[in-house]
Amino acid sequence: MASVSGTGSLGNTSLRGYGGLVSGIDRDQVIEQLTAATNAKITNKKSEMTKLSWKQEAFQSISNKILALQDNFMSYSSSSNLKDASIFAKNRISILGDSKVTKFVSATGSSSLVNSLAILGVRQTATASTRISDKKNGTDSITADRITEENLNNPAACQTSNLKGSQLTFGYYNEVTKKYDATATFSFPSAYKDEDGKSQKIDYTDIYGADGNADAGKIRELTDKLNTALKQSGLKLGENQLSDVFEFGFDADSGSFRINTKAGHENTNIVLRDTSSALGALGYKKADGADTSKGISLKASNNVFNANSSDFASKSVKRQSVVQYLTGRKVSFSYGGQTKEIELVKKGETFSDLSDLAAKMTERLEKAFGVGNVTAEAENGTLKFKVGDSSQSLTINESDPEVRSMLGILNGASNKLSLNASLWDNKEKLGLDAGDFDSDGNGYIEINKTKIKFTKNTTINELMDKINNNKEIGVKASYLSTTNQFVLVADETGKRGEIDLGANGAGEKLFGCTYTEDGNGKRTYTNGGSSEDGKNAQILVSYGNGINTMVESLSNSFDLAGLRVTVSGEFGDVEGSEGNWSYDKSQAVTFSASADIDGVTEKVKKFIEDYNALVEEINTQITTKPDSSYGPLTDEQKDEMSETSIENWEKKAKQGILFNDTTMRELSMDMQGVLTELVGSVANYADLEDIGITISTDYKDGGKLVFNESAFRTAMTDEPDKVSNIITGGGDVKKGLTKIIEDTLTPYANRYPERNGGSYGRLIAEAGSEKLPLSVQNNQIYRELKEMEEAIEKFRLQLKSEQDRYINQFTRMETMINQMNAQASYLSQLQG
Repeated sequence: MASVSGTGSLGNTSLRGYGGLVSGIDRDQVIEQLTAATNAKITNKKSEMTKLSWKQEAFQSISNKILALQDNFMSYSSSSNLKDASIFAKNRISILGDSKVTKFVSATGSSSLVNSLAILGVRQTATASTRISDKKNGTDSITADRITEENLNNPAACQTSNLKGSQLTFGYYNEVTKKYDATATFSFPSAYKDEDGKSQKIDYTDIYGADGNADAGKIRELTDKLNTALKQSGLKLGENQLSDVFEFGFDADSGSFRINTKAGHENTNIVLRDTSSALGALGYKKADGADTSKGISLKASNNVFNANSSDFASKSVKRQSVVQYLTGRKVSFSYGGQTKEIELVKKGETFSDLSDLAAKMTERLEKAFGVGNVTAEAENGTLKFKVGDSSQSLTINESDPEVRSMLGILNGASNKLSLNASLWDNKEKLGLDAGDFDSDGNGYIEINKTKIKFTKNTTINELMDKINNNKEIGVKASYLSTTNQFVLVADETGKRGEIDLGANGAGEKLFGCTYTEDGNGKRTYTNGGSSEDGKNAQILVSYGNGINTMVESLSNSFDLAGLRVTVSGEFGDVEGSEGNWSYDKSQAVTFSASADIDGVTEKVKKFIEDYNALVEEINTQITTKPDSSYGPLTDEQKDEMSETSIENWEKKAKQGILFNDTTMRELSMDMQGVLTELVGSVANYADLEDIGITISTDYKDGGKLVFNESAFRTAMTDEPDKVSNIITGGGDVKKGLTKIIEDTLTPYANRYPERNGGSYGRLIAEAGSEKLPLSVQNNQIYRELKEMEEAIEKFRLQLKSEQDRYINQFTRMETMINQMNAQASYLSQLQG
C-alpha cells in the first residue's frame, strides 16, 4: 500500500519567524485562515487515501482467503487436496490370513480386484549381489615396537618436542597508550612446503647425534626449515613481513637459539611479547629484576632475547625412558564389544625388565576384559598385546600421534586390519604387495568398470568411503572385524545388481574370494569367502480367475492391478513350475479395502468451514452499510486519543467499506450458484443430501454450505464412489464440487494467470496481494494511491508557497508600520 506522512499542525510552530510584534496582529492565525482552503484539500485527500487503503485491505483479506482455499484443497501438492479422487477410494488395505505370514506382506493403493486378489506364497525374496572376501591375514597380537627391553629404562628413549605448536608473538608497543598497536603470532608448525610444493614434516626432536649430545648441524637444519616456514606464513607487522626483518639461527658455542635481525632492520622497534608460549622451549629465561612488560627487545644493539637464551636442545626436547613417558598415560583398548581406558604405568612404579612391565599390564588388562582374554607379553625383547582367542578383535585407539609414535603402533592398531592405517602399512594383512603400487606409490582397483584410485597413504576406511560415495559403482563396502573380511553388497536388489571386480589384481586381492569348482559347476569356497548373485523376488498370485501366476520383480515390491504389494519373507512352500504350482493353501494371503473415513471427513469438514468463512466475509462486506459519522482520523485527532480509542474508532470506520461494491456483489452471486451448477452437472440434489452436503436455507447466509457429518460418514462407508464423483467429478457427474468452486473463484483470484486469460483475477487486479509479489505494485488501487500521494505533495508545495507569500507581505507591513512609528515619534519630539 502506498503511504503518506502527516501534514502536521498549521499553527505557530509551522511558520517561520515571529509576526505581529509591531502591528499587534496574530500573524500565524491570519495566515492559517488565509491558507485554510489548501490545507483542507490536503486533509480531504489524506482521508480519501486512508479510505482507499482500507478498501485495499478488505479486498486483499478476501483474495487471500480464496488463494488459501485453492492452495489447501485444490492443489495436487497439498496433502488436503480434494480434487484427487484417490483419497475417497478404498485405499486402506488390510492383510488377511495367518498372522505368521501376514507379517511378511504390506500393501498400498487401490484396485478393483482387491477382493479377489490373493498371494498364495512367496517363493523367494529379492536379494542383492554379495561378495564376502577371503579371510585376511590376522594375528593374535599387536606389537608395540617402541616398548622394548632396550628402551624401557633408557633416559633418552622417548624424545618429545616442547616447541611444536607453541607460539612467538611479535608486536609494536605504544608508550603513550601503554598497549600494543599491532601484533603478529608465529606458531611453530608441524610441516612446511619444499621447493616442489610438497609438504615436509618438521621433526623437532631430531637434534641429537649418535653420541647422545646436541648436534649443531642438525639444529641448523631445523632453523633453516623454521625460516622457510616463517616466510611461508606471510606474517606482517605494518609494512614489514616478519621474514624480511628476522631470521632464526643457532649459536653452537653457547648452545642457544637465536632471533637475529637482518641487514637494514638492526634498529627495529618490533619486540617479542613476554607472554609468548614458546619462550621457555627456546631456552629463554628473563633476567632477574628485568621488566619485559613492554616487550623483549630484538634490536641488534640490544637483543635481550639472544642475551638471555641458552641450552636450546635440553629446553626444546624432553627426553625420557619408556617407563617415564608412559607414567600416568591412559590408552583405549577395545575387545569383545567393550572399550576400556587402561593406565599403562601408574605414578611411582618402576620395572626391572620388560617382563616385569608386561606382568603389571596383564594384571590391568585382565581386570578390564577378563582372565586370559587380553594380555601383555615380552617377546624377543618387544612388548606385545595378545588375545586369547585369535578370532576376537583387539584394537588400540589413541588420537594423539605423538603417543602412537612413542608406543610404536599405528592409528587404530588391531590384530586384524587397522582401518585407520594406510594400505601400505596393512599390505601384508591385505594380501597386497609392492607390485600393486606404481613407482610413486599410487594404485587403483576396479569395481563394475569404475576405477577407484588410491595412494600408499590411503587408509582402508578412506578406500571404503570412496567406494561407498561413488554412485556409479553401485556397491557398498564394509568390514567384518570378527572374521577379518570385507563385504561388498550391490545397492540394487535382483539380477540387475552386479559386482564385477574387473581384471585389475588389487581389487580381487582385497575383495575377492577363492574357490574350487566341480564338474557340475558347484563352487566350494576355500578361505571363508563367498559370492552370491542377486535374485529376483517371486510370488505366486491368484487373480480369482482360477489361474495361478508366478510374478517376478527385481525388488520386493509388486504392482498387482493397481495394488502396490511389498513382501519381506518367504512362505507358502511354493514348488513346481508354470502351470503346475503347488503351495500350502493355509498360508495364502488375501486383502480387503476400506476408505479412510476419518481422514476424508476431517478434510471435507475443514474445506466447508473455510469456504463458509469466505462466504460470510463477502456477505458481511456487501450488506453492511457504512456509518457516515465515522471516518478517517486526522493526525491532530489521533494525538488527542488513546491507542485503544483509535483502534475502536477505525474498526467502526472500516465497516461497510465494500458496501454494494460491484465486484463483490458479483462474486457473492456466483458463489450462491455453486450448488445449483453442481445439480446441473447431473448431481441430483437428493444425492447431495445423501452425502451430507447441502446449501443453507437462510437467504441471509449468502450461500453457505451445510455439512452433515453423520450422513457424510455413512456415505463414505456405503458409497465412497458416489462421494468421490460428487466432490471430484466422475461417473455421471461432469464437474465435481471442488472444480465448480475452483472455476467460480478463479476469475476473482488465482495463482496461475495462464488459466484465466493471463490475469490473476479481478480482486488481484484491483488491490493486489502479498501472496503474489508481482501484483503488489501492479494493481489499480496502488496506482490510485500513488496519484493521491503526488496530489498531496503538490498541495503541500502550494501551501508552503502561500505561507511564504503571506509571511513576506506581513514582514513588509511590519517594516512600514515600524518606519511610520519612528517618523511619528520624531515629529512628536520636534513639537515637544
